[in-house]
Amino acid sequence: MDENGKVQIPLETIKKLGLKSGTEFELKRDDDVLVLKTIIPKKFKLKSPSLSASEKMEIEESEKEFATQNPKVYDSASDLLDALHAERKKAQTAKRAK
Repeated sequence: MDENGKVQIPLETIKKLGLKSGTEFELKRDDDVLVLKTIIPKKFKLKSPSLSASEKMEIEESEKEFATQNPKVYDSASDLLDALHAERKKAQTAKRAK
């Protein structure tokens, strides 16, 4: 800390955390430990829409697939989306059959 109370963050840490000039921080104190927490502007705080049951199922299946270390590889984003839509349709058909 310099004589004016400014603290310098090492460049390596700045790059690793993806900090930009003008980033604002909240300073928190826990006994003798100071914590800098980045403040995210409200315009960037977006609430994600709720996932449908089929979307949750797709995510779970993807997680299982990834866990097997045998994930599918798609040639393009379109191929991936087509596969996801096909799985969604399959799940909806199976749900209706019950």
